[in-house]
Amino acid sequence: MSQKTPSPAGRPDDGRKRRWAQHNADRRAQVIDAALAVLDRNDDPGGPVTAQQIADEAGIHRTGIYRYFEDKTDLDVAIQREICDRLQADLSRAVVLEGQARTAVHRVVDTYVRWAVAHPSWTRFAERAVPGATENPMADVIGRIAELIEFAVDGFLALVGAELDPDDQRLTGPWVAGLISGCMASVRAWEGQGPNSVALDQVVAFLSDTVWIQILGLASSRGITMPETPLEALFTDPKSTTPR
Repeated sequence: MSQKTPSPAGRPDDGRKRRWAQHNADRRAQVIDAALAVLDRNDDPGGPVTAQQIADEAGIHRTGIYRYFEDKTDLDVAIQREICDRLQADLSRAVVLEGQARTAVHRVVDTYVRWAVAHPSWTRFAERAVPGATENPMADVIGRIAELIEFAVDGFLALVGAELDPDDQRLTGPWVAGLISGCMASVRAWEGQGPNSVALDQVVAFLSDTVWIQILGLASSRGITMPETPLEALFTDPKSTTPR
């Protein structure tokens, strides 16, 4: 009986390649976590963070970092990507059709503002333009969050039995992206005012109000009535709306 030739997938070196790839992935994650820890301790949000600081935090030699990253650009973009992924994870939990519509808007704004205030150095780093980078993680995450909110808007419209015309539908995404970018810029400008500016709760309330006013204006101009009942109630009774 002839002996079968082992398939390429069964070669011993496949296991070594997988283990080496996992080792590299683990090391990359270790370096990125170290960079985030260094950034969190930075008393000067937006200030420089060196490869030596990251290496010391990760417990590896400075030159060892570039065994797992192509260069400084690759490292910086990987850090930005991780920051943006964490921001998206927090905001994704906030973008849900629960509570009154106004409460839902407040929840999303509150989540972002408090996240940015808790991680000022992360935020500044993610907003940086990285020389030589072809990827912009902050722009990407704004787009992904806008898609999440746009999807929630579609769900809301279905619940209240309303719809937008095709042009409005195409413009909803860019409009939501503008709201997100505007909120980010407002928080950045507020933080720049220093400790004598208004309190955090006032910032959240103000930004939530301005976003809500825009939503109310758009809804009114399209003949859409905003319900006062909790949104989850509409899942069982789509007609349970009252005039705002």
